[in-house]
Amino acid sequence: MHYPRIDGRLALFIILILMAVALAPVPARAQSPLKVAIVNSQKAFDQSLEGKKAVAILQEKEELLKAELKKMDDEINALKQKLASQTLTLTPEARTKLQQEIDRKEADRQKYEQENSRNFEQLKNQLIKRIREEMLAVIDELVKERGYELVFDLSTSGLIYYRPELDITEEVIKRYDASKSGKK
Repeated sequence: MHYPRIDGRLALFIILILMAVALAPVPARAQSPLKVAIVNSQKAFDQSLEGKKAVAILQEKEELLKAELKKMDDEINALKQKLASQTLTLTPEARTKLQQEIDRKEADRQKYEQENSRNFEQLKNQLIKRIREEMLAVIDELVKERGYELVFDLSTSGLIYYRPELDITEEVIKRYDASKSGKK
């Protein structure tokens, strides 16, 4: 392939233009310091009123689930105890019937635990998602008000060091709680 030849003066002119562009002053916007903030989303969740409410709701549900499972376990263990203590006196049919009842109760317990564990996880995910979305709206407000260009999440970023004055977590908690109580 044949390329046109560049004249020495044209090549020098192109090099001078490229150097001028490279050395040209950077616009003032690029020279201003980058506005950065840090938020610890886990701390904000844990310390906000809504986060505390969500944790309380989840703990209550978990305790109810554990109590119901314990009740079921106690019933199953009582039947197993009955079977063990009366094995010699029970008729084969009665023994089979009691074993079937134990098997049915164990299956019911397992089904109950699976369904309720799934429901618990769904509730947990819904609460976390709702609070996260609401907190992101608060963070977005702060970004717009203060002109932040970057906001790092301390709990997920792998950040090793930051200046504490960049941390807006307390402000996020305060504003989020205020937004949920109707005050600002």
